[in-house]
Amino acid sequence: MSKVHLDLVITPGTWSTQAPLLKRTPAGLFNLIGWFGSTHASAAWRKDRNFLNIFAENNFPGFDPQIDDWDLSYAQIEAEVMASASVIVIRLENHELLNSSLGSVAETGLALVSAALRGQTVIVSLEEKLLATLKEPGAIAQYMMLEMWLEQIAGMKEFNGLLRLHRGDDLILLATTCCLAAKHRMQQNGGSFIDFDKFLEKRARRRQNYPKRILVGGSGGAYDESRQQSFLTKRNAVMAAFPKEESSFKILSEGAIAKAWQIPYGSIDHLGGALATRILLAIETEYKREADILLLPVMAEAASKAAVTEIGFLLLYALTTGQDVRVYLEPFDPVDFIRCQLGEINISGFTTEEEMRQALLQAGVASNILVAAVKTEVEEAFALFKAMLADDSPTLGQVKQSLLGKTEAYQKADNIRRVRALVQAHLERLVQSPRFPEFFSYSTQISA
Repeated sequence: MSKVHLDLVITPGTWSTQAPLLKRTPAGLFNLIGWFGSTHASAAWRKDRNFLNIFAENNFPGFDPQIDDWDLSYAQIEAEVMASASVIVIRLENHELLNSSLGSVAETGLALVSAALRGQTVIVSLEEKLLATLKEPGAIAQYMMLEMWLEQIAGMKEFNGLLRLHRGDDLILLATTCCLAAKHRMQQNGGSFIDFDKFLEKRARRRQNYPKRILVGGSGGAYDESRQQSFLTKRNAVMAAFPKEESSFKILSEGAIAKAWQIPYGSIDHLGGALATRILLAIETEYKREADILLLPVMAEAASKAAVTEIGFLLLYALTTGQDVRVYLEPFDPVDFIRCQLGEINISGFTTEEEMRQALLQAGVASNILVAAVKTEVEEAFALFKAMLADDSPTLGQVKQSLLGKTEAYQKADNIRRVRALVQAHLERLVQSPRFPEFFSYSTQISA
């Protein structure tokens, strides 16, 4: 049998054979740099020859999660790498793709939590003029959230040395920064940035507060009016666990602040909307800091990525305050989301190929794709579309392989699904660790 050698680039597919070959730092971490961040087709920074040469010269391997046939099972591997690599780099590149890479903001918060607890180094790298390329309000909100938290973390003495920030497109500088951080970790015996026992003591004291100040964050609403009642029932169920006479509730999705979010989300001035977003995020953050208990329900009926994005950052802040954080992260149903997105299209009585093509055009299949599609492709996609609207759900794989897989509705659904799966894997890794008992409460189902 041939001997297995350590590769310069490790992928999810090679992780099981490569991990045993990795050296350990004095703190017990892998001598490995995780290359997390943007993984869309235009994000080619991990393949840049100048970037890779620096790692080869310094003999530091990197983990590359960017593969064409990414599977949800790889989320568990990515979570394992993030929990065990000595250095984690997260680079955000947008290339004017609206919000294709902004799911990486959620990973940033979770990477910082992991590093604070395990003594890792996190390097956040931002593409030059990233904000200027964002057009969609949700993407702008996520980016402004990231900038706000990075600024606050940089000013917190508890996390001195935890975070390094790289701005711009100099990949040689980024790679050099990564390798220097990895060398430092190989020479240092340091452990976590946080004394976990002190965190538990702070939380025990806060649990004595009366009445308990409880903030309900998480998802702000359902992705479709037909799902709103189920959403509200679940939110009420989360709150019902706390006696009203002993608790003071604040619900972020209600009141003046919630209405004020209509300003940036309805603005055509993207930079003005970004400023308004930053102000609203700062106000909400103050509410969250004051709470003794943070309830963060993300329901199956919700599509908000911002609610998922902030979980890691709030857990990081809780480590310094002793807050009680309770996360409810339900699985997302991408097919139901697509159904609701396309539900207003009337296809009743459509039988001819021309009518089918018209229906698919309304669903978001581009005209140039429809022109090139043969009759059987059109009929198969229309049959799936019809079944979906009749609540006879096809699988996501079937939708992906059809013309419906070319629609914006599918792309949104798949992106939300991936982000939620990655966050779920990271949270499960944290909550199951015997090193951090009762750090936070975590559930994947809300019993209404």
